[in-house]
Amino acid sequence: MGFQQSIIAIGAVTLATAVNTLGTDAVAANTAASKVDQISTQLMMAVGVAMATYTAQNFGAGKYGRILEGVKSSLKMSISMSFVLGAIEVIFGRVLVSLFVGAGEHRVMDLAQEYFWANGPFYFILSTLFVLRYTLQGLGDVRTPTYAGMGEMVMRTVTAFALVGWLGYFGASLANPLAWLGSLLFLIPAWLRMVKRLRKLHSPEETGTLE
Repeated sequence: MGFQQSIIAIGAVTLATAVNTLGTDAVAANTAASKVDQISTQLMMAVGVAMATYTAQNFGAGKYGRILEGVKSSLKMSISMSFVLGAIEVIFGRVLVSLFVGAGEHRVMDLAQEYFWANGPFYFILSTLFVLRYTLQGLGDVRTPTYAGMGEMVMRTVTAFALVGWLGYFGASLANPLAWLGSLLFLIPAWLRMVKRLRKLHSPEETGTLE
C-alpha cells in the first residue's frame, strides 16, 4: 500500500508542476481546492479502507458470499456519498474556498470553482476506485492495485501537460478524473476475475446471496 501511494504521489507532483506554469493564482486555487477535495474524499476513502479489513476477515473465514455482498453494499453507499459530496463542492465551492483564501481573491475562487466542476461530478469514479482497490488488496492481490497506481500516475502526468496548453487550469484539473479512470482500467477486469473465483468458492450452505 505504501509503495502504491508513493507511485500516486509522483503523479501528484507532476500535476503540481503543470499547474505552476499557469501562475500564482492557479497555484493558490489548486492549493485551496485540493484541501477541500481532500476533506471530501476522506469519507469515500474510509469506506474503501474498511473494505480491506472486511474482505480479508471474510476471506479467511471462507465467507465468500459476504465479500460479494459487502462490495455491492459499499459501492452503493460510496457512490451515493460521492454524488452528494460532488454537488456540495460545485454548489458551495466558493464558500468553501473562502475558508482558505481571502474574501477578495475572486480570481483564485473562480479557478477553484473550475477545479470543483472538473472533479466533483466524477467522484463516483473515485469512490468505485477506492472500493475495488482496497478490496483486491484485502484479498491478497498486491499486483493489480500497484499496476492501477502506475496507470493513475501515467494518466495524470500525460493529461496534465497535454491539457494545460489547450484548456488551461481546467485542463489541469481534468487530470484527476482521467487518472482515476486510468486506474479503473486495471481494477475492473481484475475484480471481475475475482468475482468468478469467489462464486466458485461459494458454498450453498453459506448465508448471503450472490445476485
